[in-house]
Amino acid sequence: MGVCGCAQSSFNLATQQEDYTLTSTQKEVAMGRKLALRVEEELPRIPDEPLQARVEGLGRRLAAVCDRQELAYRFVAVEGEEVNAFALPGGYVYVYRGLLDAAKSDDELAGVLAHELGHIAARHSVKRYEVGLGAQLLQLATLAAARRGDVAQGLHIALRSAQLAYARQDEMEADRLGVKYLKAAGFDPKAMLEFLKRLDERDRAKTQYMPRGIVRPYYARSHPYVPERIRVVKEALYGSADYIDYLNTPD
Repeated sequence: MGVCGCAQSSFNLATQQEDYTLTSTQKEVAMGRKLALRVEEELPRIPDEPLQARVEGLGRRLAAVCDRQELAYRFVAVEGEEVNAFALPGGYVYVYRGLLDAAKSDDELAGVLAHELGHIAARHSVKRYEVGLGAQLLQLATLAAARRGDVAQGLHIALRSAQLAYARQDEMEADRLGVKYLKAAGFDPKAMLEFLKRLDERDRAKTQYMPRGIVRPYYARSHPYVPERIRVVKEALYGSADYIDYLNTPD
């Protein structure tokens, strides 16, 4: 896979930082459109038009106040028991039925949509794609130079760890932006906190331990622990978190 084109620079209103990227908005939208076609082939759209209108209405209300106004957003409810939602490049947001069932109010559902809009506004998926592409090129170059399996393995572990850390950072930034968008759109931002607390209770009820009580290492997770997200949302809401929230999250 090759890389063509020049890096472009622009100020990102969501992150308040200068973005340097190989992917223009036009390319991002084209990428998202192709991915959306594949998603909608594999994940059936829920055949409930009032439900779809509810998701679309909440999403558009949030999109109207988010930091990227140049995109045409699309919000779709899809079949699936997962309590999950995801965003694609270019403005596509999908919500599983399991999450719709778990959300107890429009404000809670809006919190999930706002989080996904945070990913889009910060261009997380585009950045991750470019980081992954750069990692592949670096790995190929190192293999060509070293031709040693142990070096290649060490590089793979280092690159994988860096990408996981980047993903956790994305999730926390999306939570902060989500709170911002909820406030701006007139939703109750505390609903995001309540929803995360219920997710935490659900996760604690599951078996999350390896043999002999060893917890799966934090660095092997692509998403933060829910308590860490709770801490981040509390900080965004109130300017600080409780002491217990810092005890419940890893360094």
